[in-house]
Amino acid sequence: MTSVRQRINLVIVMMLLSSGIGDALAQDFKSTHDLPIAYAGYTGNYSDFTLVLDERFNVFNTQIWEIGDGAVGGEAACRFQPQGVKVDNGLLNLIIRKEPIAPGWSNDHKMQKSAYEFSCGELRTTESKKIRYGRYETRMKAPARTVASGYISSLFTYTNEGEPREWEEIDVELEGGRPDKFQANLIYGRNTWQWWATRKWGAWEDKINIAPVDEWRVYAIEWIPTEINWYVDGVLTKSLKQDALNCDPSCVPPQIYPTPIPNNLSQLMINFWIPKDEIQHDFGGNKKRNVYPMYTQYDWIRFYELDAEPLAQW
Repeated sequence: MTSVRQRINLVIVMMLLSSGIGDALAQDFKSTHDLPIAYAGYTGNYSDFTLVLDERFNVFNTQIWEIGDGAVGGEAACRFQPQGVKVDNGLLNLIIRKEPIAPGWSNDHKMQKSAYEFSCGELRTTESKKIRYGRYETRMKAPARTVASGYISSLFTYTNEGEPREWEEIDVELEGGRPDKFQANLIYGRNTWQWWATRKWGAWEDKINIAPVDEWRVYAIEWIPTEINWYVDGVLTKSLKQDALNCDPSCVPPQIYPTPIPNNLSQLMINFWIPKDEIQHDFGGNKKRNVYPMYTQYDWIRFYELDAEPLAQW
């Protein structure tokens, strides 16, 4: 389904083609006049990367996305449910509601889940649309601080599989308790489901002061074989290069093993959840001022694959 803006642009492109101006000029016109709303100077073009997903959330595309039904380990006070995901009027809404969720089987976790007092929302790319090296961008907005004091909303890459099983995760996380910062993470571990065990490979997490996260901002992760970079509104805010992860000359406790830049196929994920009281002071914030239902919104998501490492499924 195309938007009115896309249809108008298509008509203009066809006029350019029929006028004899040529394919190259028409394509250039389309690429520069069909950009999503972003920030001043946004071009949507990056050397060595090619755009393969331009998700504007005009419809819910089941060929690309699937809804989660699990929870965030033992840290979350809510369980992901279908009603926690809603595409409406060109926006993706992830929603937290105060409502009883009965115990039940989780296909994501392959286990029975206990009862919860809150529902929340999670979205990920399907198994047939795994991702790896590339640039990942989203324009998103956390809930207003006047109605939300404890939550985590995110954009991240994640896998925890293989032989040996490797936990590989690269995050952008927004927190209710720190509404002027975002957290940029690299999390790595082998043969573990426990977050604390990944500390053996380092705690590559930073809470970075930017600007209000309850206003629209564009967050980006650029993941290549030798480094990971995080951007906010086009400004580089954090960079991790492989030589900084190698424990050279020695590891700094609690890290005891070198950390590799992730290199496995992963899923691109977003979620919105609230923390249990036990972790609220360290992560997420105290939820006592939350007003439900509570929303975090995504205007668009773009994925650019690395030209040197193209993905067959895209």
